[in-house]
Amino acid sequence: MKIAFVCDDGTTIHRHFGRARQYVIVTIEDGRETSREIRAKSACHGHDHAGSPQDHHDAAHHDALLAVIADCQMVVAGGMGAGMDERLRGGGITPIRTRILAIDTAVERYLSGRLTDTIELVH
Repeated sequence: MKIAFVCDDGTTIHRHFGRARQYVIVTIEDGRETSREIRAKSACHGHDHAGSPQDHHDAAHHDALLAVIADCQMVVAGGMGAGMDERLRGGGITPIRTRILAIDTAVERYLSGRLTDTIELVH
């Protein structure tokens, strides 16, 4: 299983899926982490919605965000819009929203069966 964590710094889960600049992809096999890689999130719309040349809610933008993680089964973020939530689910990727900040902590919780979705972080 591959889990994509949205982040900017490689260690901290970003509070908003669309604003993060990268993904940390964690591969889980036989109940343990076996690898970790960083992938650029090519269609990041930055920290300011105003003046964006592309509507971050359109299907083409969402497709670009998801193409980078098409091989993942789960995405963990600090929050995301309802449109992205729908796109993830429609693409067979389980979205998890969390208040956990450290990717390492979230991985530990996932491995112990204690990583839960905080649905109120969908906006």
